[in-house]
Amino acid sequence: MKIYPAFRKSIYHLKQDIIHKINPEKCKFVLLEKTPKINIQQYKTFSDNTPQNADSFTFVTIGMKDDKNFKKKITTFYSGENIVQRLFETSDGERIIREYEHLGQDVKGSNCKYRKIVQKKMADGRPEFVTNLIEEMRTYISETKKNKKTGKNCLKLEIIKNIIDGNKISATITEYPFNGDRKVPKISNLRKIAGLEIELNESTPNITGTFETTNVKLPANDKYLPYRFILDTKTKIKELTKHFIKEKNLDKLNIKVRVEDTLGNNTAGYFDEERNEIVYAMSTCDFVRTSAHEVEHAYQYCQIGRVGKGYSQYGRNSRKIFGPIDNLQESMEAYKYSIASINYPKLTDEEDLSKNMDYMNNYLEVKAREAGERASKEYKEKGAEFNKQFFFGLQ
Repeated sequence: MKIYPAFRKSIYHLKQDIIHKINPEKCKFVLLEKTPKINIQQYKTFSDNTPQNADSFTFVTIGMKDDKNFKKKITTFYSGENIVQRLFETSDGERIIREYEHLGQDVKGSNCKYRKIVQKKMADGRPEFVTNLIEEMRTYISETKKNKKTGKNCLKLEIIKNIIDGNKISATITEYPFNGDRKVPKISNLRKIAGLEIELNESTPNITGTFETTNVKLPANDKYLPYRFILDTKTKIKELTKHFIKEKNLDKLNIKVRVEDTLGNNTAGYFDEERNEIVYAMSTCDFVRTSAHEVEHAYQYCQIGRVGKGYSQYGRNSRKIFGPIDNLQESMEAYKYSIASINYPKLTDEEDLSKNMDYMNNYLEVKAREAGERASKEYKEKGAEFNKQFFFGLQ
């Protein structure tokens, strides 16, 4: 698959132009050709692989001094002044897509900006691109503090990065001092870094290694710590769901978890008893509350099955695996779930569920919302001390 078009008409040939101007003898790369910004319509005449919101692009070819056969082609797509995507293709067969999201203001206020990069690499022997790096960068510009050298308003810079290799994630959060200088010496006590080596498995994430600078302290008893460091939306909500499934002792039911591009406009996720699965919308952002809520529904229908009121395979399996409930109070609660499931209202994809009192007051939903609230509160409380050490912290 060729990513790059055979585009040559408007390219400026800058043969053997040294990239590194300060110390060219130490630089092994040379700039072979480069374009100014070109209207995106010209690119579309050669290729369909165009970002939807791009309005212009540039094209660059880089070579190596010591290897005349090596070339790296870089196409950069823009929307206005913002980069939205970069495509890389090297002569040795490496192919990379780097996607940029400029998400505007962050939670701290109008002086904050948030940018996300997702890098996908063509894996060996596979026809599709696989995500191998995710980076989120947040900046805060102070209105009151100024850099003594430049006189400009001070910048707070924080970068969270995931390097992904199959089921392993190397995750770090780095915060630079208030002047925003990334060149702070490694021995400086101003830069803060904390990191985890995470291995994903059938159960919950396993922390295989940690890293922290002397001015940062990783919490010892935060069961949610690995989830805080995971940036990929699908991975994060799937892993949290596995966590709550394990907490509710539902592992043996083999509940499947899927993430769809879109669901109903009023749906972040749902538990499907017939298909034995929990499904989330890709746009879901309240990961903890939502996953705890849906796992609670899975628990409720397990309990319904255990009192003999479950008529799906999921309900029958629940009774077979866990047996009938022998505790009176637990049994009475399960019968309440059963009655609520019978009286569960029919919903449409567009209605405002907060105004549907039959839905809001249904016992299944009331108890699932309580479970989501408890989990969300615990998640914030356990992460509070760690997040105090960073300006933005981890979500």
